[in-house]
Amino acid sequence: MPRITRKRRARRLAGVGLAAGALALTSCASEANSEQDLPPAAAEIIQSDPYQSGAWSYLIKPGDSESPAYSSNPDALVPMGSNAKLYSVGTWVESTGPDTQITTPVHQVGDGLSLVAMGDLVMGGRQADTGTLGYSIPPQPDANGLPGAKPAPGNPLAGLNDLAKQVVEAGVTSVSDVEIDVRLFDQWEAHGEVISPIVINDNLMAIQSKPGQLGDAATLTVIPKTQAFKIENRVETVASGADSSIAIVAEDDDRTLRVEGTIAADSDPLLNVYEVPDPASFARTLFIEALERQSVSVDASPTATNDMSGLPKSYPADSQVAAITSPTVSAIATLIWKISHNYGANLTACLLAVASGSKDCEAGLQTIHDQITEVGIAPDSVWLLDGAGESFSSNTPAAVVAWISWLRGLEWGDQLAQMLPILGVDGSLKLFQTDTPATGKVQGKTGTYAGLEPGSNKLLVPAQALAGLMQGTDGQEYVFGLYAANGTFGDPATDILKSAQNVADVAAAFQEALSGGE
Repeated sequence: MPRITRKRRARRLAGVGLAAGALALTSCASEANSEQDLPPAAAEIIQSDPYQSGAWSYLIKPGDSESPAYSSNPDALVPMGSNAKLYSVGTWVESTGPDTQITTPVHQVGDGLSLVAMGDLVMGGRQADTGTLGYSIPPQPDANGLPGAKPAPGNPLAGLNDLAKQVVEAGVTSVSDVEIDVRLFDQWEAHGEVISPIVINDNLMAIQSKPGQLGDAATLTVIPKTQAFKIENRVETVASGADSSIAIVAEDDDRTLRVEGTIAADSDPLLNVYEVPDPASFARTLFIEALERQSVSVDASPTATNDMSGLPKSYPADSQVAAITSPTVSAIATLIWKISHNYGANLTACLLAVASGSKDCEAGLQTIHDQITEVGIAPDSVWLLDGAGESFSSNTPAAVVAWISWLRGLEWGDQLAQMLPILGVDGSLKLFQTDTPATGKVQGKTGTYAGLEPGSNKLLVPAQALAGLMQGTDGQEYVFGLYAANGTFGDPATDILKSAQNVADVAAAFQEALSGGE
């Protein structure tokens, strides 16, 4: 499923998106293949109405050759959306090591406890104990923008519950207070989210509404169950077939969430999410609740603000009373790529900053750029605003093909095809080309950047992207970058999916042609 900007950011992004038209891409083809040589199914989409004022840029070449199979505007700088995650996450995996795991300890500090956050994205959630992290499509973080999203699989409190059990096993039965040590790096606001070293349930409150009888309030399921927030249910069940529209609104006290709107009596349960503004205080409440479930007495308010003023500069080794180990870096990277996890991608930038000796997450972007330059890619052919693909983050098809070729050649590069979404099979490509000759034969990272024009409510898609690998005749592997810039659409509710479908269908047409088809 393509990444969608949240509604509260759409109008701001729309202005930036319109400016992206200044890129003035042309539609002329390179010498490798003219548009007349394109597979007919690809040409039909590329030349269709939504793209008359936009343009397509692409490069597809064999992995063992510099001679392109198809190429058009390969050096044009185009908005890339979540293709940015190829750079941020790829750099993180290579610099950290694919088999590396993150250990999050709990230390006893006087009569209190300190959970030292280390940037574990899942903290025992998403069925982390299986080694393969769970997700659904559409994914939980996109619930407010995409219908059909479900809560993340597994128990989001599993890691905290495990730590609480270990605390008891260490002989601790009562504590004066609990704090979350988030000094690993400075909090960073990116992509509209507060990026923190502590992450529980994607730092989201997930609330699922189920219709009741006509006129009754909906039944709400809150994940995770916690006293961190008071929930006010103002969702009314309306007639079958009516529109369902639900929003979560934070009251001024930041502790009360008002769930309001309507849900049709025949509707499936609807999921909405609320981005927690203070991840450390949220995690503190959840950890205290986990400790209390293990009968540990905590002599402090569970809903107080996290206060690190009394924490030591460092912790003696013998003060550790519990620890949890994350899945491997490659497993976390796979999750981020499969569902285009914005929070996770930005977290990797922060962890890269820490590895460079900085607490400023933007230093991680410098590490990524240093790696891009080392690969031999011209610095001006990749522009990153964050690790996830915010706003006008851009690259050229040639740059992304060079980057993916570099990733593919690394020691862990044989895992790359399975780490990326697979066309018609899983991740953000699961819904496209599900039973065609191309099914399973394209593995790529999607990217979407879109916004609404307020006056007309029309949809502008400055970036609809797909870049990765595809298999041709006799097992020949191709590396590709495919970009549709500035597509214009009339129905935001359906056409954002249509835009993503178009790019997936063009990729499939290329793959089939390279396999001896049309």
